[in-house]
Amino acid sequence: MRLTNTQLQNFIKNIKLKQEDMPKYREQVNSLMEKLENKIKDDKRTGLKVTKSMIAGSWKKGTILRPTGDNPIDIDLVLFVEGEDLKDDIKKLHDFIIQYLGEIYPQKDLHQDVDAEGNTKAITITFSGTGLQIDIVPVVPLKFPKEFVWQPQRGGGGKYITSVTKQLNFSKQRKTNNDSYTAIVRAIKWWRNYKELQPTDNESGLSSFAIELIVSSLEIYKEPQKIIEDGLIEFFQFVSVSKFPVIKFDTAINDIPKFDTPIFIADSTNNENNTAKKITQIKWNEIVKEANEAFESLNIAISRNFEGDTIDEWKNVFGPSFNING
Repeated sequence: MRLTNTQLQNFIKNIKLKQEDMPKYREQVNSLMEKLENKIKDDKRTGLKVTKSMIAGSWKKGTILRPTGDNPIDIDLVLFVEGEDLKDDIKKLHDFIIQYLGEIYPQKDLHQDVDAEGNTKAITITFSGTGLQIDIVPVVPLKFPKEFVWQPQRGGGGKYITSVTKQLNFSKQRKTNNDSYTAIVRAIKWWRNYKELQPTDNESGLSSFAIELIVSSLEIYKEPQKIIEDGLIEFFQFVSVSKFPVIKFDTAINDIPKFDTPIFIADSTNNENNTAKKITQIKWNEIVKEANEAFESLNIAISRNFEGDTIDEWKNVFGPSFNING
């Protein structure tokens, strides 16, 4: 039997971050944002200046999940930083931010609570009380293209040009076009976490951004799936195909470059950026296998005549906590 949007929204309500829990996380982020801005402003050694800061990622896009033991709340804090010496010594920017974090939170162990050495674009700080992880993402505004930034990676890694504001507007447009968009994305992220396909410190995986972009591509170049069940089945079928297509966006700048990675999922603002660059062939094979099993289970669920049998198939996909009761 088929499950209605009303039934599946009950499941989504159980996996999303509750509205009443948001203020404690928001206060922590705002406090860190203010302290970092003041540190950079007051440090005359650097010549750095924070011109703007904003919360981005799943929190801002409205697709964030409630925390679980293995998957804490993760919030992106973007700092727009300007300074004369940035292009000559970008490592200095990350080093100063790590130093500031040590001064702001002297009780923290920079080797345990702060990702001080990672080869990433963000510096992650963990708060043990709430379990919140904040990814501090310093970016350098560009004069051209307009609204774009350079998002440097620690330890090198070339130029990563993107637009944070355009990414957020892109996500907002998807929600405007389809009321079920965030529910579909949230459910897929929950499936990914249950099947342990998410990126970790030691292994590549299917990022939340990549999930959003696959769903968005299907909605733009096929049609928005207003029925949540159909949107999930379409996603799992699409990912499980033998030859996964290159995903690009007509509204993004630049073209797809040559690549040697298993798949290519372009950033919605710049087709040169492969958001799935770190996914290995072994991990992608695992993702395809799980997606195919999810596709088959949800189709079997539709063929079942009794609700209990249908729910059992959905639990194969989303775990024993799957529940459609309000």
